[in-house]
Amino acid sequence: MIKSKDIHVIQKDRRYVVFHPESFNLFLVTEDIGEILKAYEINSKQTNSEINNILDHLSKKIMLNSAKNLNWINSTPRVLNLVISQDCNLRCGYCYADHGTYRSEKKLMSYDTAKKCIDRLLSKDYDNHIVFFGGEPLLNFSLIKKIDSYLNQKKLNAKYTTITNGTIINNEIKNFINENFSNLWISLDGSKDINDGQRFGLAGSVHDRVVETIDKLQPRSYPITIKSIVTKRSANKLAEIVEHISSLNIDFMAIKCVKDVSPESEFFVSDGDHEIYINELANILVSSIKKLADGEEVKLVSYIYPILMQIITKTRMIHGCSAGRELITITADGDVYPCEKYIGSNEFHMGNVHDEDFPGERFKRLKETFCKINVYNSPDCNTCWARFLCGGVCHWQSYVTHGDISRPTERRCMETKTILEALLPEIADIFSDEVKTKNVLNYLKLNKQNKVLTAESQY
Repeated sequence: MIKSKDIHVIQKDRRYVVFHPESFNLFLVTEDIGEILKAYEINSKQTNSEINNILDHLSKKIMLNSAKNLNWINSTPRVLNLVISQDCNLRCGYCYADHGTYRSEKKLMSYDTAKKCIDRLLSKDYDNHIVFFGGEPLLNFSLIKKIDSYLNQKKLNAKYTTITNGTIINNEIKNFINENFSNLWISLDGSKDINDGQRFGLAGSVHDRVVETIDKLQPRSYPITIKSIVTKRSANKLAEIVEHISSLNIDFMAIKCVKDVSPESEFFVSDGDHEIYINELANILVSSIKKLADGEEVKLVSYIYPILMQIITKTRMIHGCSAGRELITITADGDVYPCEKYIGSNEFHMGNVHDEDFPGERFKRLKETFCKINVYNSPDCNTCWARFLCGGVCHWQSYVTHGDISRPTERRCMETKTILEALLPEIADIFSDEVKTKNVLNYLKLNKQNKVLTAESQY
C-alpha cells in the first residue's frame, strides 16, 4: 500500500488532484477525500482507519512500476554547441557573453577547428545535433556551409539549428536554412518598446528588423521558435509579450528570465520581480493549456510541451540539465566546456579539440561528474514530489549561487513547483475528457519532430 509521503495533493479552487511521482499517475479526487488527504499531509503523526482506507483505494488505482527513467548516465555528447562566432552586431543590455566575445577578443571559428570538433565528437551511432552559436553565429555563415559539405563528405548525419538575433539574414542564408535546418531560434523580447529597450546596436529598430526578417523567411520548411528574455523592465508585462509574439508568423515561443546580470544592473530581476513573473507565467500557461485542450493553436511551449510529454510517456526526468553529458560547447579556438555559461572557467575546461589526446582524461572525468548528478543522488531532490518532472538543477546556476553544481537553487525550485501546481490540475481535467485528451495528443504528435534537444529548449 502506498503511504501519504508517496503522493502529493494539489488544491486548486475546489478541485483536488493527487499526483504519484513514482508512476506519474494523476487523478482527481472528491472534495471530501482531498480535504482529508491535505489535512493529513500537514499533520501525519497519527494514521487512522479512514486514511488507511483512502490510501488503499488509491494504491489500487496506481500502476506502481509504470514509469521509466530518462537516464543519460552513460551518454555520449550528441549536441555540439559550436560557438562559431565570438562577435555580435548587437549590444544587448543583459548579455552574459560580453557582446559575444566571452570576455576575450572578437574571433571566428576556423574550418580546421570545426573539422576537429566533428571528427572527435560526432558519431554515426547517434542522432547528432549541431547548434550554431555565438555571439551572432550567422556572422560566420561561410563556415556553416563548409561544415555541411564536410559532414556530407564523411557521410555523417546531423540536424542543424541556430540561435540568431535575426538581423542579418539575407537571401543566401534564407535559402540555405530552408534546405538544411531542422528549426530556427530567433531572439525577440516582445513588442517594439520592450525589445528595443533591451536589445540594441542597430541604427534603427531591432524589433522592426527581426519582424521584417520573419516575414521574409516565408514560405519555409522548418519551425521558427522565438526566444524571449524577461528582465526587470518586462517582468510585469508577460501577457503583453506573449500576445505580441504569438501574433507573428512563427510556430513556437519560449520564455526565459534573465539570470546572469549583476544586482546593480537595470535589468536585474529581484526576488519580488521574479515572483510576479512566475505567477503571471503560471496564469498564462493555464490559459494556454486550456486553449490547447479545446483544439486552439498555442505557440507558447515553455513548460507545457515537456510536462505533457513526460506524463503521457511516463518518463522520469532524472537530470535537470544536459550540460557536460548530452551537450558540450566548443569555443572558436576549440576549447571545450559543459555549456556556453562556463566559457573561460579553468575549473570546467574539458580540453581542446586540437589536443592530441582529446578527448582525454579530463574530458572523461568532468563528463562523468555531470552524469552522476541526478535526482536519486541529491539529498535536496530525492524526496521532492516534483523531482521527476524537474530533474533537479541547472548546474551553472547552482554553481554561481552555491559554489556547488549539484545543489538546487531556491528560485528554480519555487519556479518549478509553482508552475506544476498550476498545470497539473488542468492536465488531470484534460485526461478526464476524451475530446480534450485527443486534442492534446494530436498536438504532441504534430510537434514531436519539431523539438531539438538543446540547453535552450529545456524549460
